[in-house]
Amino acid sequence: MHRPFVFFDLGQTLVDEWDFIAHFDQKFLELLNGFGARIDQRNYRAVRDSIIRDRKIGHGSVRELVIEVCRMLSPQGYDKVIASRLESQIKQGRRDLFRLFDDAEPTLQALSKHCEMGLIANQSEDIQELLEKSGLGRFFKVQTISSIVKLKKPDPRIFELALKQAGRPAHECIMVGDRLDTDICPANTLGMTTIRVTNSLFALQMPAQKCEYATYTVAHLSEIPKIVESIIIS
Repeated sequence: MHRPFVFFDLGQTLVDEWDFIAHFDQKFLELLNGFGARIDQRNYRAVRDSIIRDRKIGHGSVRELVIEVCRMLSPQGYDKVIASRLESQIKQGRRDLFRLFDDAEPTLQALSKHCEMGLIANQSEDIQELLEKSGLGRFFKVQTISSIVKLKKPDPRIFELALKQAGRPAHECIMVGDRLDTDICPANTLGMTTIRVTNSLFALQMPAQKCEYATYTVAHLSEIPKIVESIIIS
């Protein structure tokens, strides 16, 4: 493959959300118990993880996760109330606790010598502030963000739009993401090469169909440049 175009997901792929997840879990658990759930942290995490593992949160927004957990743990009718109570804390947490993985910039810098790059991400518009502050936005020729283009993964149209903006056919492109259902499967179906990153809560997912098997799997972003170099050589 000559000079491939590499697309990245953002959340838990380039963006380190672990501190945000810990903050969110604490605030959510406090609210759940305030509404009568009576659950400890270990059991809360077991429920949360089962929801993620069993693909019950659609596009994967935090609000969707809150609703599903509430349906399992809180009295009927409290799900939307709790979700509303958490909304401002989620927004503040995104602003204060989202950061780029330490190996994100070195990885993108290394890849920029051999490839063009873009983003295909389900994110609210505030993610652009993080890209601007970090300076990483400069690496991406294409930025296909769901809140801006009004399409969400796994809808193939958001991938097709990104390919059109990049001016490349799918077989010349690589998709890097952490979710099998919203990143890997649709990209594979279109004919892209796929790289799954497992430093994510969505590492809990197991392939449920053929299209969810990534071409490559890595634990960290820093492993990607060597893979891309091998693809170019082959």
